[in-house]
Amino acid sequence: MAKYSPLREEVRRAWRELRGSELSAGRTAVAVAIGLFIGSQPIFGCHTPLVLLLCLWFRLDAAIAWVAANISNPLFAPALLTAEVQVGAYLRTGSWLRLHEKMSWAQALSEFPEYMFLGAPVVGIALAAVGGGLIFAMVALKRRRAPSLQGSKIEPYRLPESAPPWVHAVERVAARYSPPEGATPAQRTRFHYVRFKLLGDPVARLIADIAGDRPAALGEVLDMGTGAGQLPILLLELGRAARVRGFDWDRAKIDDALRASGGGSGAAQPLSSGSPGRSDGPRVASALPAEFWCADAREAELGEADTVLLIDLLHYFRVEEQDAILRRAAAAVRPGGRLLVREADTERGLRSSVTLLEERIFTALRFNRGERVRFRPAREIVALLEQLGFSCETRPAWGKTPFSNVLIVGTRGRS
Repeated sequence: MAKYSPLREEVRRAWRELRGSELSAGRTAVAVAIGLFIGSQPIFGCHTPLVLLLCLWFRLDAAIAWVAANISNPLFAPALLTAEVQVGAYLRTGSWLRLHEKMSWAQALSEFPEYMFLGAPVVGIALAAVGGGLIFAMVALKRRRAPSLQGSKIEPYRLPESAPPWVHAVERVAARYSPPEGATPAQRTRFHYVRFKLLGDPVARLIADIAGDRPAALGEVLDMGTGAGQLPILLLELGRAARVRGFDWDRAKIDDALRASGGGSGAAQPLSSGSPGRSDGPRVASALPAEFWCADAREAELGEADTVLLIDLLHYFRVEEQDAILRRAAAAVRPGGRLLVREADTERGLRSSVTLLEERIFTALRFNRGERVRFRPAREIVALLEQLGFSCETRPAWGKTPFSNVLIVGTRGRS
């Protein structure tokens, strides 16, 4: 069995994504038509990004489309540009250009770009129609002669068996956010986001291993500000949690968490009104022992848990609100349990500056729906937790990233 290589597998996955979902005559013809149209437009340098964007969005064969888009190569470009200028001139003036006649440079520079941009869409449509039609006929004829190729699909990428168990677990979790068939572009984006988030963020591995690898080592887990729920679902997938609960104030992310925890199985059943948490909408039971709801960390009823997570949440609140949330989270930890807080430490020099800039950018883009970004020294959080009776340890949690994240592990005594 070949040794697992993350880089090689990412290249294989990317190639499968680029090849689309089905090798039918119609989809192949559309890919060629898109490539020919984009490649004939005078937007040099933008052809490849546009081809990739459209083909990935519609699950078309981007490789074929990219080859077709290279119609503007040096061999064909002179004839292509001449045809576009001539068509544009005819549309603009009602007559063809007489290129054999002398024309001043000033006249050519002022008129040719206008004619080219006017004629390029017309020429592109004509090329797309002819090229797409020819490809459709050729592929359909080939399929008729070889019926076994009819309706053939490109098999989705699958991780090799040699991949580490951790990578397989992350893959299974990410697959919960995107159905194997008929996934929308948004669902595929969520799949890759979850995968990269869990593989690239060192805190996921730190939390999973914090209490060892025995079954249900973390007990019942409460994740405050869970986002799309990928971390608690991963803990269930690894068998490190017996049951998980999580809430977030972003309704769209909670909807993703609910779908993922249900594994795509039918309609969910409402929970009883006595379940902990303050919600602005119905909560559901799922195929996994998981519960997710929409709520504000300043107000939600937390209940009790063996492990409480506060991962990248506190800095969205004012300092006095942070302290109140910490007290509420600490009170929810059962005796002998733990409170895990991941925040950026402001006393880590350049790492702290990079982290602050990154959080402000994502908050401004509304990807993180926080009210503000307000980091503080990790020692202040440790001091408060120690006042509340926790013994604390601060561990670096930045891995190979340039950020200043630390994981504060607060353990509550059993008495």
